[in-house]
Amino acid sequence: MDYFDSIKNSLENAKNIVIVTNRDAGKDIYASALGVFFALKDKYNIFLPKDKNPEKLIKFLDNETNKKKIIISLKNGISEISYERKNGNVDLCLIPRDGESIKPENFSCKIVSEEKENYLSSPGFFDLIVAFNIKSFNELETYFKESPDSIYNCSIINIDNDPQNENYGEINVIEEKKSLSEEISNILKVIQKNINEKSAGFLLWGILSLISSKKDKKTFSTIKWLINQGANMYFHNIDSLTKKRFSLLEKTIKNAELSENDNIYVSTLFEKDFKETGCTSSDLSFIIEKMKNYFSIPSFVLLWEGKSSPVSIKGVFYSDKKYLIDAIKQVYNGSYKGKGGIFLLKNMDLPSAEKEITSLLWKK
Repeated sequence: MDYFDSIKNSLENAKNIVIVTNRDAGKDIYASALGVFFALKDKYNIFLPKDKNPEKLIKFLDNETNKKKIIISLKNGISEISYERKNGNVDLCLIPRDGESIKPENFSCKIVSEEKENYLSSPGFFDLIVAFNIKSFNELETYFKESPDSIYNCSIINIDNDPQNENYGEINVIEEKKSLSEEISNILKVIQKNINEKSAGFLLWGILSLISSKKDKKTFSTIKWLINQGANMYFHNIDSLTKKRFSLLEKTIKNAELSENDNIYVSTLFEKDFKETGCTSSDLSFIIEKMKNYFSIPSFVLLWEGKSSPVSIKGVFYSDKKYLIDAIKQVYNGSYKGKGGIFLLKNMDLPSAEKEITSLLWKK
């Protein structure tokens, strides 16, 4: 039985699972705990007790679970439902079936709060503990002072990034040089293939909290997977322009393909990608800056559809490898400076252009 099967079996055999996190844990730790919780809560009986976890973690959980929603009820038959955004407002349109008139008494609108679930308290019985950033069994005991005997017959999955961890669990995930959110993402990818948007969002947030110290190309691959699972790179309180640019960056990451040998990324953007995000080609400098300086990608080529007729394909690139720079310069007309440049690919569509540029660069 391998490492992933052991974790999956422990989860499947447990009747009640409790997550416990060090109260002084940083963003990456409690982001990974929340990622696990939201990934597993619809499949297993899993609990994240208030008295055993950091206040900030519980605050995030409360914000995600105690939301209000608007319920609009219409007794008439509906043929179409749509919505439209206008000047920051949202108009919801309900179109009745042909021939039906809407009477005021058939229409209602109310605001309700989602029912709070009981996973913030400890269950009366539990047989699996998932411990985050807790170094020893003695330390774990301090979280269960009210019922110390309750943890002696439990299985423990011990997750930490502290080299002083005493490996006290039946399963120990100790990653000293990696974001725990990244490690948890890789585990979840194997044991259940897909996760929900909330889980992906927290795990991506945890990875990005440490991204400045990450140089591993596998990290970028994990980020791509999380974005494909529905995670957003931006926070809700950023300005609209930055939000649009991050949305375009997410599309760029989704479309990015990697040459494993040379660590060269090639990505594409269609005209619809710009329309859907509200961006233009003038925003591509933001994309290039993030790929180069934020993700530390050493060589990157981005191809996109121009607006000319017939459609032309434009490319922008940078690289720290001279042979790649020379390969592009020799084939494509463009404007080059230092370790990068802009070039033009004529008489082809975007998929053909991508195939040509990858054939040119990945064989070098």
